[in-house]
Amino acid sequence: MTNVPNPVGRWFSQRSLKAQILWLVMGVTLVGGALIGAVSYQRSTGQAMGEAKEWSVALARMTAHVTVGPLEQRDHPSLSMALQNIVSLPGVRSVQVVRPQGQVAMRVVRGNDGSPLTVQPGQEMATPPGSDHAYSGDRLLAYARLASSVDAAVQGPNDYGDFLRDGWVEVEFSLLERLSQSRANWLADAVVSLLLVMLGLWFFYLFLRRAIGPIRELARFSATLATDPGEVLRMRWGSTEVRELGRTLNWSSQELARRMGEDQQKLSRLSAILDTAADAIVGVRTDGCIASTNPAAERMFGRSAAELLGQPIRDFLVGMDSEQLRETMDNGMLIHSTQSRIGRVEINAIRHGGTEFPVEVLLGEIANDPDIRYTCIVRDLTDMKLAEEYLTLYGRVVDCTLNGIFVSDARRYPQPIVHVNPAFTRITGYAPHEVLGRDGSVLEGPLTDVNDLAMLSRTVQDGGEAKVTLKNYRKDGTLFHNKLSASPVRDASGAITHYINVIEDVSNQIEVKQKLIERTARLNATFDLSPDGFAVFDSAGELIASNPALRAMVGEVPSWCSLQRFDVWFKNLCDDFDTYRSITEVWNDNSKQTIVLARPTRKVLEREIRRNLGGSGETFIYFRDVTHQYEVDRIKSEFLATAAHELRTPLASILGFTELMIHRRYTEEKQKDLLQTVHRQGTLLSNLIQELLDLSRIEARQGKDFRIEATPLTGIVRAAIDNISHQDTARQVVLHELPALHVMADASKIEQALTNLLSNAFKYSPGGGEVRLEIAEIARDGEDFVVMRVHDQGMGMTAEQLSRAFERFYRADASGNIPGTGLGLNLVKEIAEIHGGSVELSSEPGVGTVASLWLKTARAPAEATA
Repeated sequence: MTNVPNPVGRWFSQRSLKAQILWLVMGVTLVGGALIGAVSYQRSTGQAMGEAKEWSVALARMTAHVTVGPLEQRDHPSLSMALQNIVSLPGVRSVQVVRPQGQVAMRVVRGNDGSPLTVQPGQEMATPPGSDHAYSGDRLLAYARLASSVDAAVQGPNDYGDFLRDGWVEVEFSLLERLSQSRANWLADAVVSLLLVMLGLWFFYLFLRRAIGPIRELARFSATLATDPGEVLRMRWGSTEVRELGRTLNWSSQELARRMGEDQQKLSRLSAILDTAADAIVGVRTDGCIASTNPAAERMFGRSAAELLGQPIRDFLVGMDSEQLRETMDNGMLIHSTQSRIGRVEINAIRHGGTEFPVEVLLGEIANDPDIRYTCIVRDLTDMKLAEEYLTLYGRVVDCTLNGIFVSDARRYPQPIVHVNPAFTRITGYAPHEVLGRDGSVLEGPLTDVNDLAMLSRTVQDGGEAKVTLKNYRKDGTLFHNKLSASPVRDASGAITHYINVIEDVSNQIEVKQKLIERTARLNATFDLSPDGFAVFDSAGELIASNPALRAMVGEVPSWCSLQRFDVWFKNLCDDFDTYRSITEVWNDNSKQTIVLARPTRKVLEREIRRNLGGSGETFIYFRDVTHQYEVDRIKSEFLATAAHELRTPLASILGFTELMIHRRYTEEKQKDLLQTVHRQGTLLSNLIQELLDLSRIEARQGKDFRIEATPLTGIVRAAIDNISHQDTARQVVLHELPALHVMADASKIEQALTNLLSNAFKYSPGGGEVRLEIAEIARDGEDFVVMRVHDQGMGMTAEQLSRAFERFYRADASGNIPGTGLGLNLVKEIAEIHGGSVELSSEPGVGTVASLWLKTARAPAEATA
């Protein structure tokens, strides 16, 4: 908005200081005099009216007091006379007495000639008096209540009781005389005051003319300060103030010279700083064109100063025209100390060649510079934007990572947490505001290992990196395994400022790992304890594992051999090379192959091959020892054949001899011989059936009907010897010393087993020879055993016969000359094993056999009771 100059102000500003002071003093004097005159006039007028009011009020009260007597006596002439006397007083225009209902009872007015005149009112009514007396033009109405001493009890239609109590008196007073006198007094005072003011102005003018001369000299000197700084004014001073002003101007002249020198130096330094500044500094005119630049602007925009000067700023700062400059300044930040604004905006700039790049523009305004209106500091943000993008990317990565991250301040004790990511809250349950300012101990609990914490603390104090798995606790108190990784952050000087701590909930991993360890242990135990053999080859066909059962079957397996080499090696162990099918032949065949091994011992194995094509390509070869099954099948077949033979032979004898006795007649001696043969064959058949029943009963009940208890050994041995003695009285058992021992045994079963051993010793010693029984107490496998050894001097057995001695129906003598069923040793073996013992044979052909029966010892019943 354009300022229109005031003509009066312009005229006044063109006058000299003396004229300005005179005009100012005269103007102030006139205005002051007018104000003072107006105030004094108002005061004198108000004072006159106040005095009139006091006089009229006093007069009204006096009138009320004077009229009470005539009213009480109802003396109207006296009342009229009293009122006329009141109206005769100076300034009183009329007096009237008013009834309580407002009706005027009597009124006296001043006539035109100044004499009082009584007026008898008709139905005139008066307004009841208010809270104050009333002014009406140049008149003043004063009121006063009537006060009577008449007894209120006096009643009657013509009584004046109410009238005297509630009636009033009105006095009308004229203000003209008093106001006229007051104006005359004020006018006289005003004339005197005006003469005194004019005299004062004249003396002031004389003083001003004398005092203004030095000031003119000072003004002329001040005009030369800018052109001749450092000059000193010497003159005769007119006053203390002028003298101080002169000294100040002299000091200012010297100080101005000094500061101008300093400013010149500062300008030189500032020019050097601007020339070396990294940011571009551009001066812009009001029309938006460039007025000045620094070298950094030339480097930033890729143009010389000549190419930049005079060009619109919008050609280098996108969208930054004069309108945008004003808008940016209007929206800028207000600096209260200087009452100026600073604008800030981020836009794109254009380099030489049209390449755009981000910049930050700080905009300032120069109000009084005719050449430069705005100063623009342009900062290239290309590197900062890239850094911000990377920081944003890194922050996003930190926020999106599944691992919890918390940053602690290493510069403060005890390293408070200053930042956490969302994964930290998800893992621990703690919101950021619940952990910020606290340290990592917020996650510790009863099961947190103090040794791990101490190690972590030492590592952090030494400034190293730490990795440890801790047992920590969530906010809800649940335990989790925290795989913690702590890494230091260092500043430019190498000092540690922060620690970045990465937490990972590995509870599931540890649980799975523990389960895998347990599962692996179980599988390894199963693998090692399995009675079946395994050989495992990896995807490359190399042997990686074999279990003890396989090594027990085939001997020591070649280590680190290939599948082909293992196949060749295994083929060499087989009994029949020609019938052996290699592993590659049955690769995709899921059937089982039966293989007979000749080495290291004769065995029958079942082989099965599986390939883990869906996994990592391992090959599993499974071997099962079915030798026992084959032997059981063979023994069963032999048992059936032998049992049929053994049963058929005595039955044939019995049937044949009884048939002869039925169809033929023989002598008594011959019949007796036939009957003895029938009896002997029947006994043999009965023993065979009894032993079969005993074996089947033992196998079926697994010894459940045995009564195994601590039993004296002497009774069992003597009963067995007595049984043998009854069977063959011609031979005796040589018994060495019989110790007083107790064994855990069912006495009848052990007696039967010992009897069978003694019977075999006699039967397989057909040529005679001593049968000896030895008893000893021996410790074996940490337990005490009693061993009963039966020695004979019979025919003995070969190694092959010994290996089959405990088979059912097997007899070392195949001739049939030695009676027996072939079930005795098998029955002894079953009885001994149920007792927790065993039976052993050692024999040499032509020398004899030793049968050893092992039983567990027991304390005597009396000993146990004690």
